Parts: sequence; structure tokens; C-alpha cells
Amino acid sequence: MSWSKKARICAGVNDMDKFHSTVSRRDFMKGLGLAGAGLGTAAATSPVFHDLDEVLSSSSGDVKRSWWVKEVDEPTVEIDWNVIDRYDARYTAHSEAVMGRYLGLDEYRESLQVTWSTGYKSSKVVDSINANTPGDNLVSAAISDAAWGGLSRNTGLIKWHGPETTLTPEQRGVPKWQGTPEENTRILRVAMRFFGAHNIGAAALDEKHKRLVCTHPQSVSGAYMNSWPPPDTVNKRIVFEDVDQGYSTSEKFVIPTKPMWAVSYTTPMSREMFRTAPSGLRSAANAMRYRNRGPILIETQNFVRALGYQVLEEPYPCIPAIAGAVLSGLAENGRNGGFCNSPDFGSVNGYYDLLTDLPMAPTKPIDAGMWRFCHTCRKCAEACPAQAISMDSEPSWDPPKSRIIPKLPALNPNMPDPEFHQPGKKIMWHDSIACDAFGNSQPYHCGICMATCTFNTNTGASIHDVVHAVLSTTSAFNGFLWNMDKTFGYGLAEGAEKDRFWEMSLPQYGFDTTIGAADGGYAHGGTRF
Repeated sequence: MSWSKKARICAGVNDMDKFHSTVSRRDFMKGLGLAGAGLGTAAATSPVFHDLDEVLSSSSGDVKRSWWVKEVDEPTVEIDWNVIDRYDARYTAHSEAVMGRYLGLDEYRESLQVTWSTGYKSSKVVDSINANTPGDNLVSAAISDAAWGGLSRNTGLIKWHGPETTLTPEQRGVPKWQGTPEENTRILRVAMRFFGAHNIGAAALDEKHKRLVCTHPQSVSGAYMNSWPPPDTVNKRIVFEDVDQGYSTSEKFVIPTKPMWAVSYTTPMSREMFRTAPSGLRSAANAMRYRNRGPILIETQNFVRALGYQVLEEPYPCIPAIAGAVLSGLAENGRNGGFCNSPDFGSVNGYYDLLTDLPMAPTKPIDAGMWRFCHTCRKCAEACPAQAISMDSEPSWDPPKSRIIPKLPALNPNMPDPEFHQPGKKIMWHDSIACDAFGNSQPYHCGICMATCTFNTNTGASIHDVVHAVLSTTSAFNGFLWNMDKTFGYGLAEGAEKDRFWEMSLPQYGFDTTIGAADGGYAHGGTRF
């Protein structure tokens, strides 16, 4: 088997008959300017490697990840903390009231008849099943329904302060755990990986980080459009109080003002299934992060409670997931502001946040070259059917209005326009109104952007390690790498390729759980915590 053919298979590209690239391994390396020279020529400040085998065999117990993932003092996206203030998430595009303002409430609710409100019984779904459409046939609809149905198993146990079903040290008659912040971070990471998370990042809930805590969670019924704002009994406030233990009432979620830490954690999803987007298979993969969040959260809350501390997490967002992930070093911003990119799982990864009074050692932001790469790559923007992703070559401080002109007046005239964006960061702004309007009109929403992302490739082919190493150290080859991604045909599966999922032998849960493992005989790509 040729190297290029092997690379294509390992990257998750399925239909070999469509592959006509004449790019050889040596030609690819020439394109990077690396043929005949050490790979270190592209990375003067990084370890010098003379061939691919050295790249793959490199590992060090002193680093958390592969060598090209660098820790930095500030995230790669610029932030103006003087502008950022606590945001009211009732104004996001996830609120029916906001979408009703832009599209008209009746029109928006009618569009939802295609998806959520009918339990996937719409005529579009039925027609696809009867036509045995790949990715949308009966087996695909069945796995999507089953995956989303699994969310209910932990619903009753998910609470702001947790189920409280483990004994506290006081109840056992023993002192509570007294570890250093570094020890605490390590044991929490190990425990949460055991519970099902991939990795965690931590940040002190200081005066800056408190500005990320929303005043209210998202999701508000359109029934309150004419009596705005909704009462706190409908959408609870998130407040800080001088108490030792966080608690909740019918009107508020309470965070103690004492020293607290924000912990971000990740829940990967199946890249193979995402590449079938938009489809029932992709919908099932998207459910994975929500299904896994329940047991991870509940078990983490009970674990920390048994140590003598607390974990608070329920409303979304308390801290916006992307902000928490980027600031704590789990990911970098991407061109599409609707998701961020992990150096381990690319675009197909879920993020959540929790708050704890277990002292944690802060983790730094990272620079793996992904945000810089997004300045050049427009693959997701070109593929977006809603035209919701910026085509700009440079980020901006100014949030643009939606391309959809609102039909109704602002819910709150005192909110900045557009109300669905929080300013204070220099990014490629995402039109979440247009995105949700299109997605909610489709039988299984969308997900095309995450499926086509250049970073949504598998890791089996060694050339992907070279690509990661190059883009982390120089942007000179970004255009070449983006075009090579298109040449190799990575991204969405088409037609019958979608049903190839049922012939694959994939890992449990559909993603590689060995990423990050470094002990007990498990290791992946030199990655270490």
C-alpha cells in the first residue's frame, strides 16, 4: 500500500476510488520545504527531528502533550478585560425568545416541527427512511433516537450542588483531604478521566474570571417576548454570596465569594460519525457529549464531596464553554466562533465547566498554531450552508449584526446590538442567528462546519504529526496545508460513504480513549499529562 493511500485511510477518508492525488510523501515534504533537511528547520525553538520516526517516538515525562503544544501566558486570541463583563445568556441564539425576535415566533416554532418538537417524526425524516438514504435510513434514525434518549438516565440527579450521595469526611469522622494545589489537580484529572472525561484545565475564579460567569443561563421561552424579562423563577439568576457552601433556590444559583476555581473538562465525540453530517449518525455523535456529561458530573461531584469539598455545576452556561476551554489550555479559538479546536481531538470535542473550592493549580493557555491556521483556512466557512461563518482574513473586535434582519424590536433596548454576542475578544465572529435558523430547519440539525474542519482528521497517519508540528511553529505553510487538506479529500463523507460507518471497527464510544494515556502499557503519540 502506498504511503498516500495509507495516510488517506488513517485520516478517515473512505472512498478510495475517488482519490486521484499524485502527491507523494516526498512531494508533500518538499511542499513544506523540509525535504533533505531536519524537521527542526521549521521550528528553531523546538526539538530538532531528522525524520518522521523521531517525531513519533519523542516523549517526555516533563510535558503534558506532544511537544508542539506550547504553554503560553496569554491565550492566542486577544482579550480586552476592560470590556468584558458578566453576560446575560438569555440573549443567546439558544433562547426561543431571541430567535422569535429575528424570525417571528410562529415561523421559528414552525421550523422546529422538522426536528425537536416532533421527536424526529417529520416528513423529511420519514421520506429519508423510506428512501433508505445513507446516513438517514432507519438504522441511523434508530441510533440517533437511542443516543438522545440516553440523556434522561441522569436528569434527576443533575443538581447545582450534586446528588450528595457520598459521605463527607465529617460524616465518616475523619479529617478532610489536604493536598497541595498540584496534587489536587492531578487527582481530579485522574478521577475525571476514569469517570469519562478526557482532560481538565483549571483557573482561579479571580476578578477577571468572575466576569465570565453569566448572570442567567440560556434558553427562554418565546412566551415571555411581550413581558420581558422573564421572572427568576423561570430563568434563575446566578449570584455570588458570602457563604461557605453553594446552594440553589427556585430563583437563584449561589456561588460562594470565598476562593473558588473554575475547572473545564472535555468529552470527545466520534469523528467518523461527524463526517456524515448532516445526518442521523452525526446527530447521534453530537448526543455523546451530553450523555457523557451526566455521569462525569455526578461522579465528580460525589468524589470531591467525599474529599471534603464541593463542586457546583448545572445551568448552561455558567461560564461559556469556549472561554473556559481556551483560558485553561484545553483548546484554541477557531474561525467558527461556535466551537474551538483541541490539539487532541480537533473540532469534534465537547466542553463543560464546573466550580469547586478544592484548591487547584491553574493550567496555562496553549499555542499549537491552530488559531493562526484559521486565519488562512476558510474550509468551514466555504462549506457552511447558512453563510454563518466569517470569510475575513483577520479577526475583529467589533461583533457584527446577523445577516438576518430582526422582525421584531429588541427584547431589551438597553442591550448592545447585536445582543447575542459578548464583546471583549478579537475573533472571527459567528452569526449564531443564521446558524441556528438553518440548523433548526433540518431533520438532524447541521454540524457541517465541525465535520469539514481541517483539524477533524484521525491521527493514524504519521504525516499528521508533521502537519501539527509545522503549523505550531510557522504560518508560512498554512495555505499549502489547507489546499493539501482539500486535495486529499478530507472532510465530509458523501453518498454511500456515510453507511460505511456500519462496517467500521471503531473504539468504544467511537473515539480514541488512549489519547493522553502514558502509563499501564497505554500510550498515544508521546502525549503525557
